[in-house]
Amino acid sequence: MHNSIDDFSRWYKSGKALLEEIAGSAPQPGEAYIWFMGQHGFVINLAGVVFYIDVILNDFVDQSGRSRRVYPPPFEGGEVQRVDYVLCTHNHGDHLNLETLLPLAKANPRSRFVVPAPAVRILTDAGISEERVLAARAGNDIDLSRYAPSIKPGSLALIPLPAVHTRYIQDEGAKDENGDYTSLGFVIKGEGISIYHSGDTWPAPSLVKLLETYAPLNIAMLPINGTDWERTGEGCIGNMGVLDAVKLARALSVDLAIPSHYDMMANNSENPARFADSMYALCPQKRFHIFALGERYIYRSCL
Repeated sequence: MHNSIDDFSRWYKSGKALLEEIAGSAPQPGEAYIWFMGQHGFVINLAGVVFYIDVILNDFVDQSGRSRRVYPPPFEGGEVQRVDYVLCTHNHGDHLNLETLLPLAKANPRSRFVVPAPAVRILTDAGISEERVLAARAGNDIDLSRYAPSIKPGSLALIPLPAVHTRYIQDEGAKDENGDYTSLGFVIKGEGISIYHSGDTWPAPSLVKLLETYAPLNIAMLPINGTDWERTGEGCIGNMGVLDAVKLARALSVDLAIPSHYDMMANNSENPARFADSMYALCPQKRFHIFALGERYIYRSCL
């Protein structure tokens, strides 16, 4: 990495210790193990299958050669890792980045990659073989047992949902010329647990209505960085803000709300304490958890 910061003090756990903890994880039925990897990135072990969602392990360097990251990645993408599926919600550099994906694919040849259909060629043109890349389309559930014989048929599903990641609040997400959504969220469902990772999105009425059909959800991972006129002027699309996320958590039948997408880039950050304060004020009956970087959280279903 070029002139990247190397202070790991913000990481609760990183490097070999974090990799070994993920590799050694063994959730019981009704459990999910979750690690926060910064920005909108999570590692999830559900039913013994390890998912990376929007995990970014590369640096971002500005024109002066300085790192744009507030903290370094926890480990290198080229290290051998326990990872079965790498999910990227959309083609933005802090969610889908070949500097992370290519070394990860080379070091972990059994891993598969799930991206929105319009982004498949980005991976395959870069050298990741076509059989390892799954095209995700909203409305087409993916039965993961098709790709992993160790998984009981029908026991673990990946459900792509549209995300409304547009410059201004709209009720529909952007699509390509084939009618496929360019930005997605995902519901991972198995072992009696449903986990929703929203991707980058606004809480549009159409999305809220769609999420109601998957109720109850055990976990919802929601961005809180928001946007403003200054960031919009710099080309930053943004997402729902703190109040949007809290009100979405209040509206949904969800057991645990997790805020994210607030910490990696200095010019696109938010204080998660505002999320906690608003949760206490608007829906004190709801559970939430604010992660430290690299922290493991063991979720046990009570729904």
